[in-house]
Amino acid sequence: MIKTTSQGLDMAPELRWKAAVEAGGRGEYAAALTELARLGEDVRSAHGSMPRGPGAAALLSLCRSTTASLLRQGGRHDLSLGLDGLAFATVAGIDPAPGGEAGVDPVRAARADALIGLAADNLGLLRFGASARVLDRARSLLSDPAEDWVSAPPVDWPTHGRCRLRWEWVSAELGLYSGDVAAGLAHAEAGDLLVRHLTDTSDVPARHRVKTSLIHAAALAGVGEVEASAARARNVVVDAGEHGLLPLEWAGLSLLTGMVAASDSEEKRHRDLRATLIGKGMALMPEG
Repeated sequence: MIKTTSQGLDMAPELRWKAAVEAGGRGEYAAALTELARLGEDVRSAHGSMPRGPGAAALLSLCRSTTASLLRQGGRHDLSLGLDGLAFATVAGIDPAPGGEAGVDPVRAARADALIGLAADNLGLLRFGASARVLDRARSLLSDPAEDWVSAPPVDWPTHGRCRLRWEWVSAELGLYSGDVAAGLAHAEAGDLLVRHLTDTSDVPARHRVKTSLIHAAALAGVGEVEASAARARNVVVDAGEHGLLPLEWAGLSLLTGMVAASDSEEKRHRDLRATLIGKGMALMPEG
């Protein structure tokens, strides 16, 4: 257990990280980034900047890669790249904790998170080859590349299922941005199937389910199925709104706006949400 030094925070470190992740999912960026910084400071204070213990190393790595993810959502791939690299370095040479629960490996999950983040960073910087290579490395880390995840035995959601789903997201985005829209759609559909498979054995969070649907909507637009894409995007907007997931609601509206399929009220909501998210600390690029 890592003792906390932040005033008024006595939750277990893992719960503090989860709370920061959930705050980010609601668009509370300043609150999420502040808590991640405080938690990272607590870990470093107790274990150093590059901990050798698996639990502390995995947690510090996740603080760094989660911070990178929040910056990347605003288009700051230039900033998130270094953080994800540091996140991977934090756990690169760490062995898993001995005698841990079967199928639960936080160190491997932290490595996969950092690698998938690096792939997304490189994608955002238009380094498609680098992104593909890092995704291949992450895929081999998560399981045998020949394994079919949809028919695979049940896996632990936090350390395996979540990473596999994020891998499909970034793989779909890579296909779309690099011009291989068929591959992009295939990975988006694989993500949908994976959510259904994981839901049978895991409590998949709403934000992961909604984000998967958003990726699918974008992939449909990429292959020219604009009506189907717009319908799915509107479902994303409604679903995200009902769960208070403002960044995903805004992203769904951004997709509708980009396809010139948004109504006047949707365009207004899109503008209002952008201002709201900036007010909550989202580090959007000026043209975002």
